[in-house]
Amino acid sequence: MYAWTSWTRTSPYREGTKCLTIRWHERTGTPVPPDPTDSQWARIEDLLRSRYRGHHFRSALDLRPALTGMLHRLRTGILWRDLPDRFGAPEKVRWRQRTWLADGVWPEIVKLLNEEGLGTPVLSYAAGPQLAIRTVLDAEAPRSPQDGPGVVNPVKIS
Repeated sequence: MYAWTSWTRTSPYREGTKCLTIRWHERTGTPVPPDPTDSQWARIEDLLRSRYRGHHFRSALDLRPALTGMLHRLRTGILWRDLPDRFGAPEKVRWRQRTWLADGVWPEIVKLLNEEGLGTPVLSYAAGPQLAIRTVLDAEAPRSPQDGPGVVNPVKIS
């Protein structure tokens, strides 16, 4: 059985649930910044080197494409497993993003990248229209005077 803690490798990944980074962006209202320029990347690399030891940079994961993949995923809403290969192994990119968020580095990176104010909102799963289901039974239901003629009371699902 998995030990469920917020920031350990032992916590299970449940596909289809919002990741912690998406939740953070939604909760704080922080937009997803554009991909880093060369000068921004140099500043991000300095930030990372000030916070992490050398082993953080010796992995097979190239951090700049990984960061770009993290931002791409937040903008498009794709699942981790669908992350294109050019960004790195999805499991490693996901783990690095969770590490940065847990350590408080992710907000600093996003703030640095959003200095020009060109960010876009994180793709929200709640952006779809409200669902109304009508059935044959609705036609037999009495109409409310506020509905007007010919309008069936919709069943709302939340």
